Amino acid sequence: MVKGKRKNDPPRPAARQKKPGMPKWYKDLFQKNDAPINITVRTRIAPLLLKLAWDGHPLVWSNQYGWTFRVPREEAAKYTAKSMVKCVFDEAEAVLRDDHAHTYFKLPHKDGPTARCTNPMAKGYLAYFENGTLSSEYPYAKEALEMNASCSYWISARDRIRSQMVVYNEDLTNSQPSLENEPNSASETSATNTDGFILPQIIPMGTITRRAVENTWLTASNAKKNRVGSELKAMVKAPKGYCFVGADVDSEELWIASLVGDATFKLHGGNAVGFMTLEGTKSQGTDLHSRTASILGITRNNAKVFNYGRIYGAGLKFAATLLRQFNPSLSERQTIETASKLYANTKGTKTNRKILYKRPFWRGGTESFVFNKLEEFAEQERPRTPVLGAGITEALMSRYISKGGYLTSRINWAIQSSGVDYLHLLVVGMDYLIRRFNIDARVAITVHDEIRYLVKEEDKYRTALALQVANVWTRAMFAQQVGIEDLPQSCAYFSAVDIDHVLRKEVDMECITPSHQTPIPPGESIDITALLEKGEAARLDPAIVPDVSYAPKLNDDGYTPRVPVMQAIQEATEGSLPFIKAQIVQTDEELRDVVKEVRAVELAAAKKDKPMTKRQLKGVLPYHAYPKLVPMNEPISVSEAMGTKHQNNYHGEKKGWLHPNSNKGARSNWGL
Repeated sequence: MVKGKRKNDPPRPAARQKKPGMPKWYKDLFQKNDAPINITVRTRIAPLLLKLAWDGHPLVWSNQYGWTFRVPREEAAKYTAKSMVKCVFDEAEAVLRDDHAHTYFKLPHKDGPTARCTNPMAKGYLAYFENGTLSSEYPYAKEALEMNASCSYWISARDRIRSQMVVYNEDLTNSQPSLENEPNSASETSATNTDGFILPQIIPMGTITRRAVENTWLTASNAKKNRVGSELKAMVKAPKGYCFVGADVDSEELWIASLVGDATFKLHGGNAVGFMTLEGTKSQGTDLHSRTASILGITRNNAKVFNYGRIYGAGLKFAATLLRQFNPSLSERQTIETASKLYANTKGTKTNRKILYKRPFWRGGTESFVFNKLEEFAEQERPRTPVLGAGITEALMSRYISKGGYLTSRINWAIQSSGVDYLHLLVVGMDYLIRRFNIDARVAITVHDEIRYLVKEEDKYRTALALQVANVWTRAMFAQQVGIEDLPQSCAYFSAVDIDHVLRKEVDMECITPSHQTPIPPGESIDITALLEKGEAARLDPAIVPDVSYAPKLNDDGYTPRVPVMQAIQEATEGSLPFIKAQIVQTDEELRDVVKEVRAVELAAAKKDKPMTKRQLKGVLPYHAYPKLVPMNEPISVSEAMGTKHQNNYHGEKKGWLHPNSNKGARSNWGL
């Protein structure tokens, strides 16, 4: 209805209104009056049309709580015991509030009890369909949910993929390519242009941690069987006669974090997490990821998310949210207890003892040394990375923020920015080796801890060995800069170097997806032992004379030695043995013993330096009252001897004696 044309006219039906007489929810299904009905799994009405139910109880929409399910009052205690959120409606939803025969509960959400579920057809609820918790009267409801999950990646990425800037060989030979990126340029080019290059729009230092930023290739998904378009990276192929050679740095940031902890002892594997990183094995369940999985009761792959999140500075709330996603059957109390147990075993207990350390510190966990050192880095006046000394943005310097402010961001910076240092050292080392040994290779892409080179076929094994050498140099540089003049063989080399004709995560992935049904032939994965067995094919011959136009110029840049960042920190803090003990102890009794030892030492030192009381000074003669011995081996005059006697305040039986050199008329009464 609309207002009347004249004053005081009654409201009248609007002309040309959409679907007159129909309810609003029905009108919303049509974009235009003459358009066909538009129903997708993402529309609000879809769960109602499919008659979705949670444990057999129908779903009901609430503007306040999102999707809820309706339970008879006699069954409400069952869900209250599971710590599900009970809905208390206000006056805006009077129909639900006045339903006294039923109780309404919120659908669980991966982000915790405070988040609303706005779409039970999202891919996060697929697991509930699998175990029967979420159900429908119609069999095709699950198919609709699977279809939504399958298409979610392509829906979000297709515009970015189709708008990539592509330059073909024909564009380079005939005329200059257009710099403007035309829509759908990649798909509209004729099929005859088989060789071309994609030029990603990369921001080299796009984050506070100096990581590169790009919205398509640096965030591309790995190929999954149920995800449309996830074979994207594998569609990038090397030109004829070339291949991709590269490697993933094994547990890069985990190793950097453990190395920071080992710096306290100047020994690889000196702290618990460092030893697990070097010696722990997946098969025996002694590595960090397996240990976390056993504590939480989840899979090893899911445990990786907890470990890296914790190292990046995430707290207990983050761990509880993740645990709820991986194990939805846990109640809120169980979730908090399990997450707290994980942090007590790994990060430790936060403790404040000024007698031991000037700031609060972590103790009793396998990673306590790591986090104490990371916080020490973060609390510097001008924080710098431990290896290359790269500084943090001024916005996060201690002078501009409150004490302890943005600590999570600064810890995250210390780790991720060190990971960027690792990549920079690796690229610079490879650049030197490529120039020095005339290797036909160039960088194709780097993705944080991955690197891929486009290499001529005959140089693929030499490039692989160069990567191994550059990795040894990089790890050695990291170890040396934290004060450890050694490098274990177990972490010196890449576990494997991948030689492949397409870009993909693993060389044996077939990359079969709903949109790509043809398997891709496997590539080659080669470790350092197999590489050395290649002989001359992989040899970096020192007799090779580098090409003059590409030869490395080592003498052009001067080198100025500097004090390592870690050494400067250690010299400034002078870490004590009691503080090291305090970081290891787990119980409060052990901590009290350490504090007692420190206080006993301080008390002994204070007694030694404490001034004496008047009563103690009564029995002490002044310094000049002590006899001064006459030197036996040196000549001494009588006058000097008499002077010494006088200076020592000699008092004989005869009073009033005068010094022999005195000119007074008194008679000299003196004797030895």
